[in-house]
Amino acid sequence: MTSDRAVSMTLSERFDHAYRVMSAPSFLGMEGLGNEVPYFILPHPPADQPRVSGERQRLVNKLRTSGIAVCGIDLWSLASQLWRGTGVWEQMLAAEASLPKATFGEAVGNVVSPGAHLSPCIASAVAEQEPRPQVVLLSNVGRLFPVVRAHTILNTLQPLLSDIPLVLIFPGSFRQSPTQGSSLVLFDRLTDDDYYRAFDLLGLEVS
Repeated sequence: MTSDRAVSMTLSERFDHAYRVMSAPSFLGMEGLGNEVPYFILPHPPADQPRVSGERQRLVNKLRTSGIAVCGIDLWSLASQLWRGTGVWEQMLAAEASLPKATFGEAVGNVVSPGAHLSPCIASAVAEQEPRPQVVLLSNVGRLFPVVRAHTILNTLQPLLSDIPLVLIFPGSFRQSPTQGSSLVLFDRLTDDDYYRAFDLLGLEVS
C-alpha cells in the first residue's frame, strides 16, 4: 500500500518524486528487483487528470535534460492510429449509433487488442527509437477503458519488453497486499483483482 505521505502528495510532488527515482542509476540499472519485471506504477488522483499532460511533459523534459533517453507513449494516440489505420474507422464511427453497444465495443477492441496489436506496437516504438531508450513512460491508459485494461497491457508486454524500466501513469490507486498481490483501482472506483507484477513508484526512495 502506498504510504500516507505519498497519498497526500500533490500532483507536482508526485512527478517530482518520479523524476528523482527515475533519474537514479539504481533505477535505470534495474537494481534490487529480484526476479520481477521492471514495471512501475505512478498513480495519481483521477481529479488531477486535466493537469497530467503538462506534468508528464515536464517530467520527460527534465529526464532528457539530465541525459536520460525516454520513450514516451500516449496509449490513446497509439490506439487512435491503429483505429485510423484500418481504413474503415470513419465508417465504424458512423455506424456506432445503429450497432449494439457490445458489437461496436468488440469491433473497436479487436483492432487495439493488447496481445495482438497494441503491446507489439509499443515494443516496436521502443525498439525503433534512437538512441535506445533507458526508460519507457506510458500515459493516457484511462481513456482506453473499458476497451483496453491496464493490466492486460502490462501482462502482454512482459514477453516483449522486460529489459527496460517501464512506468505507467495511472489515474487511480495501486493497492498492494502481501496475501492477495497487487491491484489497480481505475478512477479509484473500478477494482480489478488481477495480480500485477509491478512496483509502486511513489513507494520507492532514492538511496
